[in-house]
Amino acid sequence: MGLLANLLPAAIKRWLMSSLGGTNDDRFARVFHASPDWIVITRLSDGLVVDANRGFETMSGYRAADVIGHTMAEFNVWANAEQRSRLVSELMRTGSARDTLVQLRRLDGTIRDCMVNATLMALEGNSRSHAVWIARDVTDQNAIHEQFKAAFQLTPDFMSISRLSDGTYVEVNAAFERITGLTRENTLGRTSLELGVWHDPKARDALVQAFKTQGALHEYYILINGRGGQVREALVNAAIFEARGDLYMIALLRDVTDARVAARALQESEARFSRLFELSPLPMCYASDSDGYSATQWNRAWFDAFGFDPATAQGQSGTALGIWVNPEQRQELLERSVRGDDITDVEVPMRRANGEHRWISMSTRTFIEPQRTLVLFTYFDITERRHAQQEIQNLNTELEARVARRTADLESSNQELSLTLANLNTAKDQLVQSEKLAALGALVAGVAHELNTPIGNGLTVASSLDYRVQEFAALMDKGMKRSDLQSFLDDTRQAADILTRNLARAGALVASFKQVAVDQASSQRRPFFLSVLVSEILLTLSPAIRKSNCTVTADIGDELQMDSYPGPFGQVLTNLINNAMVHGFDGKPGGTIAITADTFGSDHLELQVRDNGCGIPRTDLNRVFEPFFTTRMGQGGSGLGLHIVHNLVTSVLGGQIEAQSEFGQGATFIIRLPRAAPEQVSGQPTGSTAA
Repeated sequence: MGLLANLLPAAIKRWLMSSLGGTNDDRFARVFHASPDWIVITRLSDGLVVDANRGFETMSGYRAADVIGHTMAEFNVWANAEQRSRLVSELMRTGSARDTLVQLRRLDGTIRDCMVNATLMALEGNSRSHAVWIARDVTDQNAIHEQFKAAFQLTPDFMSISRLSDGTYVEVNAAFERITGLTRENTLGRTSLELGVWHDPKARDALVQAFKTQGALHEYYILINGRGGQVREALVNAAIFEARGDLYMIALLRDVTDARVAARALQESEARFSRLFELSPLPMCYASDSDGYSATQWNRAWFDAFGFDPATAQGQSGTALGIWVNPEQRQELLERSVRGDDITDVEVPMRRANGEHRWISMSTRTFIEPQRTLVLFTYFDITERRHAQQEIQNLNTELEARVARRTADLESSNQELSLTLANLNTAKDQLVQSEKLAALGALVAGVAHELNTPIGNGLTVASSLDYRVQEFAALMDKGMKRSDLQSFLDDTRQAADILTRNLARAGALVASFKQVAVDQASSQRRPFFLSVLVSEILLTLSPAIRKSNCTVTADIGDELQMDSYPGPFGQVLTNLINNAMVHGFDGKPGGTIAITADTFGSDHLELQVRDNGCGIPRTDLNRVFEPFFTTRMGQGGSGLGLHIVHNLVTSVLGGQIEAQSEFGQGATFIIRLPRAAPEQVSGQPTGSTAA
């Protein structure tokens, strides 16, 4: 077994010879068979196995007796033939092969990673006649190495392995590259000082000294230079291990920059919260579950509002201070808040330090922190508001009683007014159903006021006339003079005139209001030339136009023909001209109204009614088509004219209308209509007869 002796280090050979008995060959034979490694001797001339040890049997699964006298190729031991070829080439070229990783196949077919050493030997006097092969199974070690390597690379924290003596990096992971911005290729073989990893190079000396003193590092704070020149805060955990006679440090750095920034932000936020809480003008308090919500912190505004002394009351609960008129309400609100309910504006009675009862609107919010849960209470004193509400309620009750008495007095003598109001309500319902009178309810008061004036005047005159009749009857009993009869007749004529004018005004208002509800024209649909229709309308309006000292011009082509409803169309044009005369030239000595029309597309036309009057303020421009909107409320304007125009144009004539104006420069109404009006679904289109 001189062969094995040539493969063993001299120190091991001396130990074997001193510790094992027998001759050299006996000693090496015992070592040969006792070795756990695979040892096989093959003859170079034909590749036959000359000998194999027990380690071979254990690792390969074959018996030594079965392979001796055969080549290893017969047993298909090499999983990768190319690996064998390279190893044999190296062996024949240099006489030995060292630490070569190969894959060998066992008898059961499993593949094992093995570290192989081989050398050429002289046996039986022949120079280099045999080769000895020693293989060690490193499969498990490789698996552990791969697992460590994967964990090393995949850990999200910065990891590195460096030589302790000079700080030279021998391995870094992907997180190192991500955090520092350095690549692995440019890092290995260089020191952390060369690469500028340390924000303060002197800090490494302190770390090494702490490392040597403590033997390991746990949560050691350092500053490093990160990607893009950013200074990053990190906590280091490190340990030393020895390999190949050198000491190495494996270090894990956890980047805590963002966490510390967040922690500082949280501290600042808590400080701001504390200042805001204390300086808030709204009375507030908070309690936490750390003490079962038994202690309460109150702010300065709360002490001012409730009159307690901060020196003695701070920290005590509201129950202990006796501020709750009904203590069970506190427990109920607290339990709901702890469950996560946000309580808003719950009104509860509370007691000040002097015993005065106050009504408080309470709200709560719950804040869940890592170490505790806070419930914040706010207190808003609504005592005066409740008193005001009670006074308003009492006043409303009194007003309702007054209205009821007044209504009862008027019902017996005002049947006509009731009928008129019923008609108004009917018209209002129709307007609401058309979805164009959303503003009617808010403005009915204006119409009611307009009606109330003539009807109220009529009632007053009627009452006066009744009184004069009674006086006249008394004079007849006593005897009267001719002057008394003449005075009675004069008063009667004046009363009749006032009654007639006021009732006529009321009738006109009622008729105008009914116009709003008209959706279908009573006139028939027929073809007509637009220029002819406009001329007829202007002819009927000529007296009013002359009276207003206005000039109306029409520029309409004779070829423009329509198949539509002339009645509603005439009502639209009439209302627009009247609107210009009444509102556009109010306070001006006449003006000009221009009517133009032209085709718009293939099947529509565009009609414009333009005046050079005072114009419409920008704030009113979007409201001119609303029902009852007027700038002359109480001066004869009902606010229905332009709304009727809009209703007729959009529903009956099937078109669109818009108003344009610059205040002080007149107004223009632009109407776009289909030349053939849409078919009406039910009944006749709305016309002018309802006006």
